[in-house]
Amino acid sequence: MMRSSIRINLVIAALVALLVVGFTAVPVAAETARFRSTEQYAFRLLNCLRTGGKVTTAGTCVGYGSGRFSAYRKPLEFSEKISNKIAFTYSARIASAGQCRHDLGSTTDQRFRTVGLRDDTNGENLACHWAASPRRMVVYWMRRWYHETSYGGAHWHQIKDRDFRVAGFGVARHPSGRTTLVVNFYGKVVD
Repeated sequence: MMRSSIRINLVIAALVALLVVGFTAVPVAAETARFRSTEQYAFRLLNCLRTGGKVTTAGTCVGYGSGRFSAYRKPLEFSEKISNKIAFTYSARIASAGQCRHDLGSTTDQRFRTVGLRDDTNGENLACHWAASPRRMVVYWMRRWYHETSYGGAHWHQIKDRDFRVAGFGVARHPSGRTTLVVNFYGKVVD
């Protein structure tokens, strides 16, 4: 008799544990919020930098298309496909994981190939931050990437790379407040 009540209690405890785990194991996309208007804003600011402008602390562009603050490069086109299938998906993944790295579960090349984009002319810039808002985070990182001009940093090189034609953007915010920006560059027009 004692053994059966222990078994019943163990079964009940196991069911309760499964319910708790089942309700707390939320998929990545459900944990993070997407900020499409901020993705478009990031796209405009990135093209500001690409065409020779710079981003002010207020988040506006000075000198768009002028080549005034750096060498002019043709503006990139916005890619919905890259934004939806690569940039946002990865942005949500790294926000949820609390890690800011290019190789969380896959490489940049693998993420492009998974959605049928096989050209090796691709790149990725990441930014992770606990900013007051996703928009403020984008401004902070665009300004920081601009300051890489003095030493030719990798993020700056990607922004100015002549071989890139399009870019996709993903901005995600985890409930913890961690905000991530992923910019994926590609050498061919895809949309």
